[in-house]
Amino acid sequence: MQEHIPVLIIGGGPTGLSAAVFLARHGVPVTVVERRTDALGHPRARAINPRTVELFRDAGLEPEILSECSRVYDENSQLIRARSLPSPELRRTSMARPHSAAGTAGVSPCAWAPIDQDRLEILLREHARKLGADLRFGSRLLDFADFGGDGVDARIEDADGVHDVRADLLIAADGHRSGVREALGIGFTGPGALGSSANFVFTADLEAQLRGRNLGVGHFDLPRPGTVLLPHDGTGRWVLGIPYHPAAGESLDDFTPRRCAELAAAAVGARPADITIVPQLGDGTTVLGYEVEARVAERLRSGPVFLIGDAAHVMPPTGAFGASTGIQDAHNLAWKIAAVLAGRAGPGLLDTYEAERLPVARFTMEQALLQLRERTGRDVPLPADVRGRRRRRRLRPAVRLGRDRRRAGRRRPGDRLRAGGTCPGRPGTPRPATCGCRATAGRSPPSTCTAGARCCSPDRTAPRGRTP
Repeated sequence: MQEHIPVLIIGGGPTGLSAAVFLARHGVPVTVVERRTDALGHPRARAINPRTVELFRDAGLEPEILSECSRVYDENSQLIRARSLPSPELRRTSMARPHSAAGTAGVSPCAWAPIDQDRLEILLREHARKLGADLRFGSRLLDFADFGGDGVDARIEDADGVHDVRADLLIAADGHRSGVREALGIGFTGPGALGSSANFVFTADLEAQLRGRNLGVGHFDLPRPGTVLLPHDGTGRWVLGIPYHPAAGESLDDFTPRRCAELAAAAVGARPADITIVPQLGDGTTVLGYEVEARVAERLRSGPVFLIGDAAHVMPPTGAFGASTGIQDAHNLAWKIAAVLAGRAGPGLLDTYEAERLPVARFTMEQALLQLRERTGRDVPLPADVRGRRRRRRLRPAVRLGRDRRRAGRRRPGDRLRAGGTCPGRPGTPRPATCGCRATAGRSPPSTCTAGARCCSPDRTAPRGRTP
C-alpha cells in the first residue's frame, strides 16, 4: 500500500533538518530521508550568521545553540591573513558582532554562533523529533516520478526493504551532488570547481604563536597559499585545510600522519614533534577531502520539487555563507508551504521561493568568491557580471569627471551664465581645481588665472535671455 507524505525531505544535514523544524513547528507533517545512520563526527561548517540565529530564536532553539558553541566571538576575535601564524599580519579583520553604521550593535539582536555542524545537527534532530517530524536515518531515495499538481511518487529503501510513497511536495536537501537535481536535469551557473583541500585535525599548544590573539580564522601562505587554520573547540584542538592538486597526481593518501604534522608545523610555526594528529571518524580516518566550488542551480523548482542548501548552491567556505544560506532557504520555503497547505494562500505563493532565493544565492556566491580572493590571495575566477561591476566601480570617478567636463563645455541656446565671484588663483598661474570657471559664451574655460577674472558656470534654471 502506498504511503502518503505531505512533505518529503531528501537529506538530513543541517539544511534538511532545519526545513523539518520550520515545517513541523507550523504543524506540517514532514518526513526526512537520510542515508547516514548517525551524524558525521567532523565539524565541517563552523558557524552560522546572525540572521540564521534569528530564525532559530524564533523556532525556540537559540538557547541550546548558544550553549553548544565551541568558542566565543568577542570584540577581540580576529580573522587574519599572514605568511604563517607567527608571521607579521598582512591583514586583520574583526569578527565581533555586527554593528550599525552608527557604531551601535543594533543590526541584529543576535550575534554569530560559532557552532560546529556536527553539534548543530544533533540539536536539530532532537528538536525536529520533539515537534513531531518523522526522521528516517539509514534510508535512501531510489527514484521518483514527478506528477506535477498531483505530487511525487517515490521509492524509499531502508533496512526493511523498499516502500512506495506519494508526497505532495518534495524538498531536495541532498547536498552538492544532489541526485534529485541531476534527475530533474537542472544545470548550474558559476565558475564551478576551484580546487581541492585536504583537511585534518591536530592538537598543539600555540599560546606563544597566538601572542594573546583570539583567532577566529587564519589564512596563510605556508605550507601552501590558501592554507586555512580554524580553532576546533577552544581547548588546543585545531582544524587545518591545505590545498592539494589531484590533476598533478596528488591524493589524500599522500597526507600521512607524519606529513600532516610537518605541514601543520609550517603553518603554525611549531615543531612537528609538538603536533598530534587526531582521527576525525570512528574508523580512524584522519584526513578528509573538500572540494572548493562556486555554482548556483539554474532553477530552484520543478513542479512539486524544490532545491535548498547545497543542492541549490555551492560556495567557497570564506565568509561562512554556505550553511546559513541553506538554512535561510529552508525557512523561506517552509512558511510558504505551510500557508499553502493550510489554505491561507494560493499555490502561486510557492513561485516566490525561487524568485526570492535565486538572486540571493547568486549574490552570496559572488561575495564568497570576492572574499576568497581578498583573504587568501588566490587567483579565483569571478563571474562576468562581478568583474563588470568591479570595473565599473573603479572607472566611476573617471567617468563622472569626464561627464562633468563635457557638461561644463556644453551650452544650449539661451543658457544664462551666472557669475560666481573672483577667481581665487594668482594671475599667470594655472587655474586651480577649486576655481569655478566654466565655459563662457563662445569661449573655453581659461587655463590660467587672470586678474579680476570672474568664475562663471551655466545656470539652466535661470530664465533664458541675453548672455552677459
